[in-house]
Amino acid sequence: MYLERTKEFAVTTASSASGALELVKSNGIEAIVSDYQMPGMDGIGFLKQVRAMDKHIPFIIFTGKGREEIAIEAFENGADFYLQKGGDPESQFAELAHKITAAVEHRRADAQVTTLNRFYTVLSATNKAIVRIHDKSGLLDEICRIAVDNGGFTMVWAGLVNGEKHLIGPVAASGRVDGYLDAISISTDDTPHGRGPTGTAFRERTFVVCNDIEHDPKMAPWRKGALGRGYRSLAAFPFACGTGNAGVITFFASEPGFFNDRIVRLLDEQSGDISFALVTLDHEEQRKAAYDRLQVSETRYRRLFETAQDGILILDEVTGKIIDANTFIQDMLGYPLDYFHGKQLWELGFIRDKSFAQKAFADLKTNSYSRYEDIPLETKDGQGIQVEFISNVYTVNHHKIIQCNIRDITDRKRAEAALALASRKLNLMSGITRHDIMNQLTALSGSLDLARGTIKEPEGIAHINRAYKAAETIQRQIAFTKEYEDLGVRAPVWQRLSVIVRSAASQMAADTIALEIPDDPLEIYADPLLVKVFYNLFDNTRQHGGAVTRISISHRPAGTGLIITVADDGIGISADDKQHLFERGFGKNTGLGLFLSREILSITGISISETGTPGNGARFEIAVPERVFRFTA
Repeated sequence: MYLERTKEFAVTTASSASGALELVKSNGIEAIVSDYQMPGMDGIGFLKQVRAMDKHIPFIIFTGKGREEIAIEAFENGADFYLQKGGDPESQFAELAHKITAAVEHRRADAQVTTLNRFYTVLSATNKAIVRIHDKSGLLDEICRIAVDNGGFTMVWAGLVNGEKHLIGPVAASGRVDGYLDAISISTDDTPHGRGPTGTAFRERTFVVCNDIEHDPKMAPWRKGALGRGYRSLAAFPFACGTGNAGVITFFASEPGFFNDRIVRLLDEQSGDISFALVTLDHEEQRKAAYDRLQVSETRYRRLFETAQDGILILDEVTGKIIDANTFIQDMLGYPLDYFHGKQLWELGFIRDKSFAQKAFADLKTNSYSRYEDIPLETKDGQGIQVEFISNVYTVNHHKIIQCNIRDITDRKRAEAALALASRKLNLMSGITRHDIMNQLTALSGSLDLARGTIKEPEGIAHINRAYKAAETIQRQIAFTKEYEDLGVRAPVWQRLSVIVRSAASQMAADTIALEIPDDPLEIYADPLLVKVFYNLFDNTRQHGGAVTRISISHRPAGTGLIITVADDGIGISADDKQHLFERGFGKNTGLGLFLSREILSITGISISETGTPGNGARFEIAVPERVFRFTA
């Protein structure tokens, strides 16, 4: 309500991370604001799943959980901002609105720079091909290849018009074709097979964009084949209209809504270049004009390179030597352009860790992409800064180059350090307060115990017993706050299931209960408090399971994951209790044990449920996802 009141935002809400993931897939969401503590999946788990789907959508954690570990983990997994709830609503939500706007604009700027960089490279390479190649078919083949390799399109094809058959026939293609062109028929006439984007572009002599192949009715004849190959949007551009070389070049992208005004404008300019080349292919004068257009394209690329708000180094992929550096990195580090030229990364004086530079270059040779954070650099005047280092390999005119983007993150790291210090102070204050409360409760319990020995009236004794029981409950709850404070403090580790189960069993005084424990090399990746999960399950059985004689622990595969089962032969759990079993405060004691167990497991995406039949024993099933378990020698 606060955000939409500004008239700048349209907000869609979801009550859980799983519901939000469906919205992200289908609703064109431009930014995400997520709580941390949510049912089913916490904010960090949600962030990881979002980043697996989309590395660029802005993501803001907005939570009342003010621990440094959460904030640091959020930033490590790609969050743009971390805001803590509390304080004056007007100022709080004004800050949230500002962060959303800043994150969206920053991501858009990044995406725009990257995308425009690619397309100016496409234009430049296209014009070079026009100058170099004098064969029509070879030229169209090369232009399609350039668009896929440099522009990042899923598939590009070019077709020429067959006037006798009234068809547009493919003559060149590149990318994920997979037989798509063999099964399509595109008419130049106003018929159902001629009303798609490609046929319409030829008839109307202008570009036609379809940013949603799945739902556009005009794509019905070709939809199934397109979606099956991962095409989600397309744009068609006619060229050389009114000549014997008339045709259409069609670009396919793997995401809906890809073709914005700037991209369309650049591709329309490219189709103009194609028209120009085909019409004047054999004339030297026109080839000279194409060369002039190449110069214009390279000027545009240079303008983009020089105005970028990141430091950029361009390296030769074979030698690793720097061939260009933009103005931003010169100003950021204080070195002139000639200092960079001809050097390799590990020869640069401002890089403190030479081994990092060599490893980064080796990674690029293998993977064509690398990303590093917290890289220390030193400016010419001796000032230390922290940077994010992102590198990609591109192909320009059949020659591979490396583009290294260097972003200063010093201010962000200072903010993270301040947050960590504040969290440590809060934990210290919490520990002191908890200690003082426990001292007072000890005194209270002692006084109640002494009073119980002096009062004889039944009513007075009953009051003292209730007070004594309340004091014990408060002590257990205070002790639980220490356990919950430790949750997530240490990084998850691999833990052998059989060892953890035996350790938990050794802490439980229940000699009459037999434990069946698998003795195999199964390991679980979980919070170090995993042993507490099994202790709580065993203790729950001991206290509430009735005449239990046996607890069995087993596991079985389930899809790509694993199910660990903890079952007993007691009285089981009623249907009414099942609904509230893992809720905080539910139960006869503190009601915190099973709640804590669920929280411990959820840190690494593990879930727990009770599936037993009342009267036939309790049965807890722990669902472990893929990559969170392993079998070792």
